[in-house]
Amino acid sequence: PDFSPPKSAVLVNSLWFLSLVISLTSALLATMLQQWARQFLTITQAPLYIPHKRASIRAFFSHGVEKFHLPWSVEALPALLHLSLFLFFTGLAIYLFNINHTVFSVVVWWVGLAGGIYGCITLMPIFWKDSPYYSPLS
Repeated sequence: PDFSPPKSAVLVNSLWFLSLVISLTSALLATMLQQWARQFLTITQAPLYIPHKRASIRAFFSHGVEKFHLPWSVEALPALLHLSLFLFFTGLAIYLFNINHTVFSVVVWWVGLAGGIYGCITLMPIFWKDSPYYSPLS
């Protein structure tokens, strides 16, 4: 007889592996962004050049930063991590539902509370413009 895994097992593994891949991609992107920022500072603040030459170099690299949308990469990092957490928690809830309903209830209660707080933090800047709290979805 052929083995066929339950659909919930396939779904949980898909969510968890996707979460893992997204979080590792975020870590790699964060490391690369840090290296790029360090290189930018090293090149644009080199004391070897007179201030006028440093300003020209800085303007040249700043144009590249804008042209290649570097700020979007920086803004994407938290969003990717949040997506990774959402996928992991979804997989965890499905897994626990099929294992033990008591543990499922406790975990879903906590994740729901955290999700509610996250939702409030996301919406706060819409209602209060001076709110220091925001999320990538705000």
